[in-house]
Amino acid sequence: MSTKFNHELLLLARHFRGQSQSGVASAAGLDQGHYSRVERGLLNAEPSPATIEAIAKALKFPVSFFTQNDELSGLPLSMHDVAWRKKASVNASDMKRLHAELNLRIMHLRRYLNSVDVTPELPLPKVDALDMGGAQKVAQFIRRTWMIPNGPIKNLTALCERAGIIVVICPFSEQVDGVTMHVRHVPPIIFLNEKAPADRMRHSLAHELGHLLMHSIPSDEMEAEADAFAGELLVPSAQLRSDLIGGRVTLEKLVQLKKYWRVSVASLLFNAGHSKLITENQSGYLWRQLSARGWRKTEPEETQFPREQTRLFDQIISLHKDGLQYSQSDFGEMLRLEGHDVLSLYGIEPNKGERPQLRLVK
Repeated sequence: MSTKFNHELLLLARHFRGQSQSGVASAAGLDQGHYSRVERGLLNAEPSPATIEAIAKALKFPVSFFTQNDELSGLPLSMHDVAWRKKASVNASDMKRLHAELNLRIMHLRRYLNSVDVTPELPLPKVDALDMGGAQKVAQFIRRTWMIPNGPIKNLTALCERAGIIVVICPFSEQVDGVTMHVRHVPPIIFLNEKAPADRMRHSLAHELGHLLMHSIPSDEMEAEADAFAGELLVPSAQLRSDLIGGRVTLEKLVQLKKYWRVSVASLLFNAGHSKLITENQSGYLWRQLSARGWRKTEPEETQFPREQTRLFDQIISLHKDGLQYSQSDFGEMLRLEGHDVLSLYGIEPNKGERPQLRLVK
């Protein structure tokens, strides 16, 4: 670790706290112009220890946080919101807060992985949707590659974790359902919004998996491709076709299928229309019914199924806390955080202990 002050982490800390330059400058007892130069790295020399301490206190971070030399990442290719929901933009302050938290969590994961080895069991190939004949073909390929039997995927989270993907549940802005980050020296990470219901969360995980497999650079088609991949992965169109043959397709019938396939009614309807298993008139009528019932955003609680639980990231935390006997202060020292952030981000209560050595192979 460097001992040099890293002004980029000052900007990250301020955005993470959701504060303005003037607010931090005032709390630190500094002139705003001087604080701005510190944050932008425009001073002719290092800021004084007293200035750094005052800023750290105002932002509630330890001084050591600002001497880390991690490479920060830009915003991800996509921040997913499901296709059938009414789009709402994430406001600028929430976007900055989200960007800061993603970088902070990636920095922390690098520290965690110094003591834990994550070894994938399943392949995570990079594929081109066009070369393979479309996103649905990619989903069929992954079902074969991962040897997923016909019928619903019992636990998509567990499959992703077996492929070395770290799935983390976070309290994001309501407009963001999922975010994928793949940066150097860290396994791929899919962040999911804890505010989303189980059906939407499962679709978002499949959608973000599609991004990891198919997209390295942004394109106009990437969101539609990821949604088509998610639909086919969770409910293969050939199997859905047999479910819809015979009788009328109604919302009540889709609710029954939701219980079996463990996806939302909206996702089933989207897949049926996308795969041309129902006519445009049927699709339009059912979407209007869905909207009239207010189901586009959240479907009734009685139609929900249990949320999938993450295990890999929980094990990483548990091995530090219970295996390596890290106390809250040990976590704070490793992550360069105060105790209140260790508690709010990772649920670590104050405790004491020693540190044996452990290795996790996944």
